[in-house]
Amino acid sequence: MYRLQTLAVAALFVICASVQAQPSRELLLEGKELLTDGSNHDDKDKLLEAPALFEQALGTDSLSKFARYYAASAASSLANRLLEKEELVRKRTIVEHINYAIDQLKTALDQDEGFAGGWVMLAGVYGQKMTVRPLQAVSLGPKFSRAMSRARELEPNNPRVVLMKAITDYNLPRIVGGNKERAVDDLQRTAGLFAEEVVTDPLLPSWGHDETYARLGIAYLDQGDLKAARASFERALEINPEFGWVKGYTVADAGGAGS
Repeated sequence: MYRLQTLAVAALFVICASVQAQPSRELLLEGKELLTDGSNHDDKDKLLEAPALFEQALGTDSLSKFARYYAASAASSLANRLLEKEELVRKRTIVEHINYAIDQLKTALDQDEGFAGGWVMLAGVYGQKMTVRPLQAVSLGPKFSRAMSRARELEPNNPRVVLMKAITDYNLPRIVGGNKERAVDDLQRTAGLFAEEVVTDPLLPSWGHDETYARLGIAYLDQGDLKAARASFERALEINPEFGWVKGYTVADAGGAGS
C-alpha cells in the first residue's frame, strides 16, 4: 500500500472493500478517471486515493505495467502540486513521492522494456527530482538523458515524447543546452502529432494534448504575444474544459481567455 497516503485508515478499508471484486481493467479505468479529476482540479485527496485503486490491479500480469505507470503518475502529480503550491511540507516528503514514482516506473519497464510511455514519464520524474535536489543533478542528469533517449528510439513521433523534449528545451538554460525557440517549434509539432493521434484503448497513455497548448500559451506570453497566447489557452480549454492549470492561472495573464 502506498505508504505516503495520509487518508484515514478506515477510509482506506472502505476503498479496498469496494474494489476487491472489481476486475483489474475496471479498477484501472476508475483510477485513471480519479487521477485525471485530481489533476484537473488540483485535488490532493484524489491524487492520494488513486494509487489504492491502481495497486489493487497489480495481480494481473498483463495490466500491471499500467497499474504501476498510473500509480507513478499520481505520485508525480502530487509532488508537482506540493512544489507549485509551496505548501509547508519538507522536501524530503516530496522526494519520497518522487522516489515512489521512480520505483514504480522502473518495475513497469522491467516488465516491458519497450514501453515508450514509461520511459518518457521516467525522464520527467528524474527531472522533477533534479528540481528538488539540484545537487544530485550530476547523477540524475545522465539517467534523465538515458530515459529520454530510449523513449525517442522507441517512438520518435509519440507526441508525449516530443512534448517532454520541448518542455526540457524550454526550461533548461541555454548554457546547458536549452533553446526556447526550438522548444516552441517542437510544441507546434507536438500539437500536430496530437491532432493525428487516435488512442484506441482507454488504458493507454493519453495525456498531453491540453498541456501542449497550455505551454504554447506560456511561451507566447513570454514573447509578449497576448493574442497567440489567448488562442492557445482557449484551445487547451476546448480540449479539456476542466483544465484547472489554464483556468486558474495562465488564462488571466492572457487577458481573460476562456472566461
